[in-house]
Formats: sequence, C-alpha cells, structure tokens
Amino acid sequence: MRTAVKLMALFLLVAVLLSATAIVHAQNTTVDSAQNAVNEAYAALVKADNAGADITVFSEQLNFALNLTSQAQSLLSTDPQEAQNLSSQAQIIAQNVTDHASTARSEDPLKQPLIVAVIVAALITSGVLVYHFIPNAIWKVWLRLRKNYHVKTRNGTTQNNGLVITAEQLCAVILGATIVVAFFVASPFFLPNGSGEPFSELGILGPNMNLGDYPSNIVAGDSVDLYVYVGNQMGKPMYYTVMVKLGDNGTAVDPVAVDPVQQFVSIVPRNGTWFFPVNVPLTEAGLNQRIIFELWIYNETLNQNQYHDRWGQVWLNVTAPAT
Repeated sequence: MRTAVKLMALFLLVAVLLSATAIVHAQNTTVDSAQNAVNEAYAALVKADNAGADITVFSEQLNFALNLTSQAQSLLSTDPQEAQNLSSQAQIIAQNVTDHASTARSEDPLKQPLIVAVIVAALITSGVLVYHFIPNAIWKVWLRLRKNYHVKTRNGTTQNNGLVITAEQLCAVILGATIVVAFFVASPFFLPNGSGEPFSELGILGPNMNLGDYPSNIVAGDSVDLYVYVGNQMGKPMYYTVMVKLGDNGTAVDPVAVDPVQQFVSIVPRNGTWFFPVNVPLTEAGLNQRIIFELWIYNETLNQNQYHDRWGQVWLNVTAPAT
C-alpha cells in the first residue's frame, strides 16, 4: 500500500513538472512568435518606405508592438500569463502592420514602372509633336486670318518695340519643359533616396540634457540619470537597439563582451531621431567605472541584430556608502 502511495505521489510530481515545463515552453514560443512577427513587419515597413509610402503611422504601431514584446520578455519568469497576453497583442499588431504596409506600397501609382514609363513617353512625345507641328499650324492660321491684309512699307528706321518671341522659340521652350517634367517623374527610379554617405548618430547627454554634464561621483546603491540620442541618416527606417553595459578601466569595448544590464528598442524613420531617458543603478563600489552604450541594428537580410560600430561611455567613481 505504501509503495503504491509513493508511486502515485512520484507520478503526480512528474506530471506537475512536465506540465510546468510545457507551459513555460509554450509561453517562450509565444514571445518568440511575437518577435518574429515584429521582424517581418519591419521588413515590410522598409519595402513600403522604399516604394514612397507614408509609414509614420505604421512605425508608431510597430513601436507599440515592440514595447509589448519587451514587457512580455521581462515578465516571463514572474507573470507568465501576462507575458503570453502581451505577446499575443504584439503579434496581432505586428501582423496588422505587415498587411497594411504591403497595401500602402502598392497604392502609389507613380511607383509602378509601367505607369511611369507611359507618363514619361506621353510627356516627351507631346513635347516633340508641339515642337515639330505647332509652328507650322500657327503660321497657317495666321495666313488664313490675315490673307486679305495689305502691307505698307514705311521709310526711315524701324523702332524696336520690345522682345519678340517666335513660334519656334516658344515651342522649343515647351519641349524643354516637358523633358524636365518627365525627368522628375522618372527620377525616383534611378536616383538614390538619400544623398551622401549613410550614417547613424549616438549621443549620451547628462541629467540636464547637456553634453558633458555627467556625474563623476556617486554612492553605491544610487542610480545615474542620463539621456540617449539616436539619429537616423541611413536612408531608410532603422530598427535600433541601444544596449547599456557596465565596465571598468580594463573593459575591452567596441563592442563589450558582456550581457547588457538594460536595452531599449525602437523603429526610427528615415531622417528621424530617438530621444529617451535612462536610469542606471550602480550597486558595487569602485574607481574608474564605466557605463557603456552600444548601438545595434536589426539586419532583415540576416534576420539578426548586429553591432553598428557606434558606442559611448560615461566615466565615474562609485564610493561605498557611509557606515
């Protein structure tokens, strides 16, 4: 009897452990699915932007999905049910962005090559026809209207009454104008979206939002308030991650081979900026401590984050609290 009870208790314990493991795995899968949906939505966002669509609203929605995914990740161990709910919401929002971004990409008629080619051909053809046929037509009309007029000659010098533009010159101006318009219509297909070398900006500001206004000494257990600025001049929307890492005088940087203590993510439109506060707690005393900020980007081709060769740091001394 006792053996049967022990076996039953062991069976129940194993069943509970397996159920808990299955639940955790299912929740992790939900978070991963939400992250994959966000990654797919970002790829759709880039394509829509390249096609000339307005992605402002889509960027805001995707950033909201990113925020939900980050919250779900942080709640996995403490509130798995809420983590699953947040992941599900993020996945729905990201899928909605993917669908609408694809639709917006196809709604811009001037981005359809066949339509643009027809418009350019029609403009140039119209200009050529005007240049070749309109002057003769004008002269024929003029002769028809004034064929019964009598011409008298006048002795003496003639007086110039101002600038006179011939029909040929006027039609040449019209031809030139149609060529210029055709060039601007077709230019998005053979001119780059941006000019100059693409780059990203990473700046660290002090608690008063000024460069160089950094604390130099704090007490262990206190927090450091800073601000981070990111600028996107890459010529397309960027999926940025700012990682906050801790180090000291001997820490190798660019990048730092330690896990971040905090990280922040955002989709920043082309020529856009991202500005946010950071609160970093420091618990261990030490001289020449560093708070290091690294900029990472999501590569939609490789489907992974990669270091973007941008970093900044703040040096400070952390003293032990008074006893």
